Amino acid sequence: MTQLKFHSPEFEFEGISIPEFDVEYGKLIRLCIPNFDSMGNSLVHRFRYGLLNRFEEKIPKAKWSKEYKESIFRKSLKPLTVENYITKKLNIDKTKAKDIAEYLELNPNEKVRDLILGKSKALAIKCDFEKYDTLVFDYFGVGAMDFEFLEKIVDFEIKRGKRGVTIDRLEYNQDEEKNENIEQLKITVGNNV
Repeated sequence: MTQLKFHSPEFEFEGISIPEFDVEYGKLIRLCIPNFDSMGNSLVHRFRYGLLNRFEEKIPKAKWSKEYKESIFRKSLKPLTVENYITKKLNIDKTKAKDIAEYLELNPNEKVRDLILGKSKALAIKCDFEKYDTLVFDYFGVGAMDFEFLEKIVDFEIKRGKRGVTIDRLEYNQDEEKNENIEQLKITVGNNV
C-alpha cells in the first residue's frame, strides 16, 4: 500500500538546517535555498544534487526527475527527438507521444538536445509524472519565461493528485505561492535572505 503522507523531520544536511514537512498527495513542497552558505561555499550544485538524492532515497517510491543527457556518441550519430524520448520513456505509441508533445508545446520532431533547459525539464517532469506519483526535482537554470510554463505543468500534476519536493533558488522565489497546494519553505543561512 502506498503511504498517503510522508513526514520528513527537521534534519541537518551539510551544516544547513532543513525544516520538517509533510509530503502528501496533491501537494508540492518547494524548498527555497540561497546560492551560498554562511562561509561563502556554493549551494548550487553538489549541495542541491545531494539533497535531491537524499529525498529520492528517503521518500517511498519517489523518482528524481532529471533532464535527459545524451552521450557524445548518440548526439553525433542519431540524436533523440522529443517523440522518440516520450515513446521510449513511457513505452507508448507515437500518437500518444505526439499528444504529450503538443501539450508541452513542443515539436515532436525537435531534437531533445536542442531544447532550452526549461523545456527539457518540463519534458522530463511531465513524462516522470505519467509514470510516478512522487517526484523530486529542481528549478535551477530555468529562465523567467519558462518558469511560468513549467509551473503550469507542475500545478496541473499536483491538482491531479501527484506529489513532490522541489528545490528552487531563494533569490528568485515568489513571496506567496499562487497555488494553495504548494507549500514554500525558505531556507536561510547566516546573512543570506
